[in-house]
Amino acid sequence: MSGSVTSPAWLRVSVHAVRTATTVAALTLLVGFGAMGSVTERPPVDPARRIDMSAGPLDSLMEENRCSVTGFDRDVIPSKAIVRTPDGATELVSFDRGWAVFSGEIAGELVAVCLGPHDA
Repeated sequence: MSGSVTSPAWLRVSVHAVRTATTVAALTLLVGFGAMGSVTERPPVDPARRIDMSAGPLDSLMEENRCSVTGFDRDVIPSKAIVRTPDGATELVSFDRGWAVFSGEIAGELVAVCLGPHDA
């Protein structure tokens, strides 16, 4: 008889222990997945690099070739483009090559589109 009296208490303790262990495991997994998500996110583009693009030789190149980083009206067709190559060099190229960079056919980053020099 004494065995049947202690059995429900033992059962309650076991159920409580399993429930507590399950809750702790679930919380640990949630925190772990949250930490992995924040670690694997790509950092935003360095703002110092963006500021550097509008200074010095690039600024004069853009002015000489009447360039725009936002584009022109739909009826205006650019003749040149400025691209940044994967190794970080900035080049004045044909609009076709700039479009290929923009569309991902050629590696690099499109910086601006240009109308070309004033005398052209």
